[in-house]
This record gives sequence, structure tokens and C-alpha cells, in this order.
Amino acid sequence: MKTLRLFAVLLTLLVVCNSCYMFKKSTSYYGIELDDNKVVFLVDISGSMENKIERDAKGQIISSVTNKAVDAVSNQIGGAVGSMVGKTIKKQMTKLEKAKKKIIPVINGFTEESYFTIITFENDIRLWRKELVQAKSANKKLAVVSVKALESGGGTNISDALEEAFHLAGAGVTDPEKALEVETVFLLSDGEPSAGRHTNTRDILEAVENWNPLKRVTIHTIGLGDNHDRDFMRQLAEDNGGTYIDK
Repeated sequence: MKTLRLFAVLLTLLVVCNSCYMFKKSTSYYGIELDDNKVVFLVDISGSMENKIERDAKGQIISSVTNKAVDAVSNQIGGAVGSMVGKTIKKQMTKLEKAKKKIIPVINGFTEESYFTIITFENDIRLWRKELVQAKSANKKLAVVSVKALESGGGTNISDALEEAFHLAGAGVTDPEKALEVETVFLLSDGEPSAGRHTNTRDILEAVENWNPLKRVTIHTIGLGDNHDRDFMRQLAEDNGGTYIDK
């Protein structure tokens, strides 16, 4: 009983400590340095993002043991508080929560020379702001609150999210004499395209060639878990001067 009580205290402290990322600052996103000042984040919030990242047998074993421990602690604490602690800890293990912990420090780390927005996608896409906004303190705080509140559901509409990012980039994507409104796109996804204008990966790659003919916009890709299309994400980054990260 004493061991369970101690574990309950430790796990409760873990919940509190895991909230510290809300105040951290970073100049890199999944290890990729942010060298440009006009950035769009494309974030997958499809239903699969609530699944945990269990990359191998070891990860599955750790997850199983952790779940059992969390359930034991939740039962030991009992009542609404125990249930809340258990749900909070399990939620922090999902891909969506881990993704939040990566993007929020980047937002916090932006200087006022930077401009950004966030496009989330599942069956449909949603723009946090319809154009890039300056990374002033107020805008960063609003963005952090928005990211923290994200919930998952639906399919994986990578095509429309990319198309919208190039729409935001403006005429500069095809005319080198005009200003470029988006310099860098970060695409994060844990699955294969399943919704939107294009679901075939070859069609998406060809569409991006048309949207980004001068290669002025850099696309970095981050694939989470075992179910994302590695070949597609790697090729998309390579074709557009970016880096592919396999997580």
C-alpha cells in the first residue's frame, strides 16, 4: 500500500512536470533548426493521433506495464481524482500530446521577426489564422492555447493542407520577383493520405511540383509511428529542399 501511495505521488508529480513544456522555448522542431522567419505548421489531428507511439516490442511491453501501473494508482487514489490522474497520464502518452509538446516550445521561442500560422487537418483542414501573423507575445499565447486544446478525429487530409499552405505563400511561389509569404512548411503526420483532393501519394507529389515550381518553399516532414508512409514523406521533403524525420 505504501508503495502504491508513493507511486501515486510520483505520477501526480509527473503530470505537473509534464506541463512545464508550456513555458519552454526552442529554436528547433524535431531537431530541425528554424532558419526562416515565415513558417506554417501542418499538424495531423486525425483519429489515429490518439494512439500511443509503440515503435517496437519493447515499446509495447513498456506501454502495457505503464498502463497497468497507472490503473493501479488510479484505483488506489480512488474517486474522481484517481480517475482524472489516470486519464491525464494516459493521454500524455499519445502521439497528439507528444506533438503538442514539440510545437509549443517552438511557438514560445519565436522572436518578433518571425511570422507563422498553424493548419490542422483530419477529414477537413482548419487554419488557426487565415494568414501568417507576427510572433508577438499575444499571438504566441493565443496559438499555444489553441494547440493545447486540439483534439483528434477523422481521416488524414494531407493534400488540402499542403495546397492551403501554398495558397498562403502567395504569388512568390511562381514569380521570383514577388515576395514570398511562406518560406518553410513543416508537415507532421502519423498516417497515409485518406481524405481531401488527392489521396494517392504520387498525385500529391505531382501537385506539389506544380504548387512549388521554383522550389522557393522548403518542406520538412515528420512521420510519427509505424503507420506513416515513409517513402512519401521522405520524397516530399527531398523534392522540396527539406529534411525528413522518422519518429
